[in-house]
Amino acid sequence: MTWRRWLSADQPNVPETSGFHAAPPRPRWLTVVMFFVVVSVSVSVAHLFRDTAEIAVEWWSSEPDVVAAAAAVKWLVLFGVVSVSVFVAACLGRRVETRRALQTGIEAVAASARGEPRRISFRASGTRAVGTWVASTGLSSIGRESAIIEIGGAFGTLAGRRSGGRGDALATAGIAAAFAAAYFAPLAAILYLEEHLRVLHSRRALWFAMSGAVVGHIVSWRVMGGRAVFPAPVGSRWRTLLLSILVLVPVVVGARLFRVVRVRVRVVKLAERIRVPWWSAVAVFSLAAGAAVATFPFAAGNGMEALRNASVGATLTIAVALSIGKLIGTAASLGAGAPGGALTPSMSIASGTGLLCLLALEHLGVEIHGGVTWGVMVAAMAVGVTVGLRSPLMAIVLVPELVGDYTMLPVIAVVVAAAVLVDRGVDRATKRTARVPDVIYDEDA
Repeated sequence: MTWRRWLSADQPNVPETSGFHAAPPRPRWLTVVMFFVVVSVSVSVAHLFRDTAEIAVEWWSSEPDVVAAAAAVKWLVLFGVVSVSVFVAACLGRRVETRRALQTGIEAVAASARGEPRRISFRASGTRAVGTWVASTGLSSIGRESAIIEIGGAFGTLAGRRSGGRGDALATAGIAAAFAAAYFAPLAAILYLEEHLRVLHSRRALWFAMSGAVVGHIVSWRVMGGRAVFPAPVGSRWRTLLLSILVLVPVVVGARLFRVVRVRVRVVKLAERIRVPWWSAVAVFSLAAGAAVATFPFAAGNGMEALRNASVGATLTIAVALSIGKLIGTAASLGAGAPGGALTPSMSIASGTGLLCLLALEHLGVEIHGGVTWGVMVAAMAVGVTVGLRSPLMAIVLVPELVGDYTMLPVIAVVVAAAVLVDRGVDRATKRTARVPDVIYDEDA
């Protein structure tokens, strides 16, 4: 048997019931060992994916991070590198889409847990991860976390199925560990799995999810040197809340606009409609993505580096790059078919929009202190997750974990509640003309 057939072959006597509920016919000690293997591999992939991408960027640009690299190279060079990387990533994504369209993303894990025959494919997930890595090393404006999370789920599925089970419970452990390592956010990892896989409906799935998140967080923190992604905000929490509510509507509009564009703009459908080869439409979108990053260097990468720069020096350049450049660059990259995430771009676009509004208020004479500015941008990140991914519960916990400060949680909770009301109000106002389906997409990881 070839290694490819070995990866996809089913073991005999695999339970046909829900993969979350059915315990596999193997010793309990072996399940424990496999759990730690899956968690360790998922956390290692999360760190290696980021570290190797940074090494590759520094190798060709001589700069340590994507924003510095984007600012250091000439416009034409940056335009070419980003365009080519998006095109290559989109071609890899297209290859997976045509061959294993129903075996990618955590939706495939959910389908398997429901008892459907389809399941997540390790080969397909690996190919998509390579595409995301290529786009990341090419400074594309795209999130890399979806590849990390998907690999964790795919490896858990593979390990479980190769030992006589369905693999779904181990997949939840891999996803939780990868999420906790990527964002330094174990509690948000559990909520992420609940919103996507409904793990609360199964005691066994919930146990694997919680254990995977906690153990993955500890391994990332103690062994891999993981830490909070952003610095904690300073300044008055009341003033932060007041200003966050003041700029809420524009931030919701920015996050919602990105969600609408990334859902509706799909290059394959566009190519079929205008009757042109799919690769020619991909090329046009890739050029648009390259132009966006070349024009707005702070739009490069997944947005984390630009936000870290904004935490110590919020400028109009960063605000425009995140609110406009990143929206165009990420929408073009995802629209082209490049596999990548939308979570961090959603946070970045919302945060950039909030910063742009604060700078406008400051220009009009409103007194805004620097520490409060970063606090409002942090609150806007939660709005991006709430509106862009329709995940309000996860947003309330994820953003405080990103900054390592749970004292922000009450502020975030109030802002998220207000954002939900505004977003649902827009839904009711536009449901007859332009309502976007309320579903989960692969890039929402």
